[in-house]
Amino acid sequence: MTTVTVSTRAWDSRDFRRLWTGSAVSTFGSEVAELAVPLLAIGVLAATPGELGALRTAQFLPFLLATLPLGMLVDRRRRLPLMVGADLGRFALILVIPVAVWAGFAGIELLYVVMFLAGVLTVLYQVADFAFVPEVVTPHQLVDANGKLAAAQSANEIGARGFGGLLVQAASAPVAMLANALTYLVSALCLRGVAVVETARPAASARPSWAEVTAGLREALRNRFVRALLGEATTFNLFNEVFILGLMLFTVREVGLSPVQIGVVFTAGGVGSFLGAWFGSRVTGRFGYGRVLLITLVLGNSAPVLVALAGTDAVGTLALLCSVFVVMGVGIGIANVHAVTLRQAALPEELRGRVNAAYRLISWGAIPVGASLGGVLAGATDGRTAMVAGACGMVLATLWVAFSPVRCLASIDEAARLSRAS
Repeated sequence: MTTVTVSTRAWDSRDFRRLWTGSAVSTFGSEVAELAVPLLAIGVLAATPGELGALRTAQFLPFLLATLPLGMLVDRRRRLPLMVGADLGRFALILVIPVAVWAGFAGIELLYVVMFLAGVLTVLYQVADFAFVPEVVTPHQLVDANGKLAAAQSANEIGARGFGGLLVQAASAPVAMLANALTYLVSALCLRGVAVVETARPAASARPSWAEVTAGLREALRNRFVRALLGEATTFNLFNEVFILGLMLFTVREVGLSPVQIGVVFTAGGVGSFLGAWFGSRVTGRFGYGRVLLITLVLGNSAPVLVALAGTDAVGTLALLCSVFVVMGVGIGIANVHAVTLRQAALPEELRGRVNAAYRLISWGAIPVGASLGGVLAGATDGRTAMVAGACGMVLATLWVAFSPVRCLASIDEAARLSRAS
């Protein structure tokens, strides 16, 4: 009798390696921009707390406005060309920022427009990527593939944010944005080499019905596992945006940390995320899928409360923030890998694009709301108050999973089986 060995290593797939490389490169640039954009707004354009909040709102508003129609597009079209086009579009848009600064016509309004349009393409890329990964690897390789992708993102948080802070301080924020633009070009070139034959899509109707557009939203709210994860992610994103906006204002204007020191804080979070994403799957078999997800959410979502202890001493604040971000990163790194895999396994293939779009509509749609709330709160009080308020709110996110069937899951296969039965 012949024994067939089933590979669980996503790295065995040549196409996955190319997809991973493109994702890793573009994520590196995005992480550089996560630090460079607010520092450019604060340092070069002298943005107020309200303008900084409006900038973040513009950047993430597309998750409210564009996710449902783009999710339907992803379910009707080949995903790979959409991802390549999104990368090329982001390259052209982000390139406008350094050119505008060097040419002397940059303003906060231009930044609003560019970041909004780039955000639309980011929505398209991420919705397509979520639906495309299960076609590149086998079902047995899916957890490993998501772990590798999450680990790459975490590794970029380690290197890219530190590099971004160094680049802003040594060169300038516009140079950092130029680097961000070039990474999207490199990513598009890597994706062009992926040779996966995608599953045939149903023919698109000339005029999609409202039922087609909202099918993903209905499935996201109906599926008990996805619904719990959606509630957790939405609550976390809302208060995390208040937390991060307050943190940037507090560290720059009240503590006086340099761009390099702020980069070190985010790098510490990246170290924790990398460790959690890379090694997190090893603890699942021992303690159970749902239990690991819940414990790591408690860890990651509660650690930020410790920022309430921060003072205005630069050295002490830097040490405290680095410690908080490491613990937060480990918890969120493990939880994110498990949550993404659970969502993919619990959903039918033909609805993955639209459900992921609906998921991002709600969860990422909370980001511009949080950005506006954070800007108003920081403007009315100060950065420290907004930072602490956001940290306290993030603790509430864990309750969605703690009181759901997710915490009782023993394995990912059980989630897939129960979702099909329901």
